[in-house]
Amino acid sequence: MTTQHGLIIEKPGAPFKVVDSLERPTPGSKQALVKSLFVAINPVEEYMSKTGAITTEMPAVLGSDFCGLVVQDGPGCNKLQTGDYVFGLCRLGRNQFSPFQETFLVDEDLVFRKDGRIEPEAAAGVGLGVLTSALGIVVGGKKPLPHHGMKIAEHDEWIVVLGGSGTVGHYAVQIARLCGYKVAASCSPRKSESVLQRGANATFNNRSPVTDQAAEIKAITDGHFSLIFDTSALCHGVAREAFKHSTAAEKYFSTTDTVTEFQTGSDVNEYRVITSLLGREDVRSRHVTAEVAKMVPLLEAHIADGTITPVEYELHAGVGWEILAKAIAQYEAGKVEKKLVVRVQEG
Repeated sequence: MTTQHGLIIEKPGAPFKVVDSLERPTPGSKQALVKSLFVAINPVEEYMSKTGAITTEMPAVLGSDFCGLVVQDGPGCNKLQTGDYVFGLCRLGRNQFSPFQETFLVDEDLVFRKDGRIEPEAAAGVGLGVLTSALGIVVGGKKPLPHHGMKIAEHDEWIVVLGGSGTVGHYAVQIARLCGYKVAASCSPRKSESVLQRGANATFNNRSPVTDQAAEIKAITDGHFSLIFDTSALCHGVAREAFKHSTAAEKYFSTTDTVTEFQTGSDVNEYRVITSLLGREDVRSRHVTAEVAKMVPLLEAHIADGTITPVEYELHAGVGWEILAKAIAQYEAGKVEKKLVVRVQEG
């Protein structure tokens, strides 16, 4: 058995620990083995490490977003070959697929091949945000994502993005615009300009009371919206009030909230974005996996051309697994304002 270095937790709540005894995985059908180069830190790592949720075994290798180099392609792997750079979101909570180790597995249909203008450091922070946004808008909101190069006439309709300044909001605004919709996004007043620069047509204050936000949505859209996407997982109350003013025959609410019980209206189609289902085997997970596989080629082309741009990031100083452990501690202490990316190995 070939072993390798990586970062693990031995049990929920335990500190991260560097080890050299992890089994090097072997790619199966339509899979590739990837050398981890850059990883980005997201809230899901803290959630998994503190609670053990999503993980399938202990000790656990964690991670979510990555950019790496294909070092071995498995049987039937046609899209990827040795030497390709890839990025995306791993199968969360599955040790062999997690990027906090020297090499890990990817499914060729579920990752992006790096091409075009995006740098590997920036690519490392794309996967979770762009797939969450695409699931919320394209799948949950029934808004078709156009092929790269298609000219889409702007609809006389809005998409409302609750939480427009975060990572998911960053991609949600861009995807909504690509789909041909105007965007009204909530954010703090100090972040309004940056949200408008990334493509939103209008912003409103997410610090205002629920009824005031609903009134602002009505004033901006005149009720011409069918989809509200709550990227923050906190704003179903705003959505419930806002939908009272919607003129749409079919209404859709997508949210990153995976646990809270809520009701946005008897006539509203509700969809929870659960990226942790990616690559799992139950019926709901297979649906999510199939939808992601359909969207990956479209998103990949937009990212390569720059019609979807990466979120701003901060590259942590240093290289290695001990550096990653320090970066995670810095992230959990709230000392990071941008997407935090760590180089774990040299290319």
